[in-house]
Amino acid sequence: MKKILVGLLFASSAAMAQDVYVVSVQPRFTTVYQQQCQIVSVREDNSGVGTVIGLIAGGIIGNQVGGGSGRDIATVIGAGVGASVGNRIGQDQISGGQRQVCQNVPVTVQNGETVTFNYRGRVFTQVFTH
Repeated sequence: MKKILVGLLFASSAAMAQDVYVVSVQPRFTTVYQQQCQIVSVREDNSGVGTVIGLIAGGIIGNQVGGGSGRDIATVIGAGVGASVGNRIGQDQISGGQRQVCQNVPVTVQNGETVTFNYRGRVFTQVFTH
């Protein structure tokens, strides 16, 4: 009796397997975001700070020279010379280094398949994901 049941079961699954066939298998893609980092060189430009400090110091020193309208002219000239000198000193103080910069970038990855199959003359589609 067991042999007959096993034989019938095997025969029915073999017949069923003939009724089903795969029409197509297409990969299924999704977009995910992945963090990517890199080391970059950076420069810190201190010339603006040097210019401002030189401007103030030169103006103060120029204000100490002369009297009356000569003092005003000396203040302006001192401020200009001080700003120029401070700018040069600030440019000499440019510092460099490295730092890590990270950003999220889109990456396309396969996330399963879409299978189209025919079963007894009818077409079905099934999505399989990982």
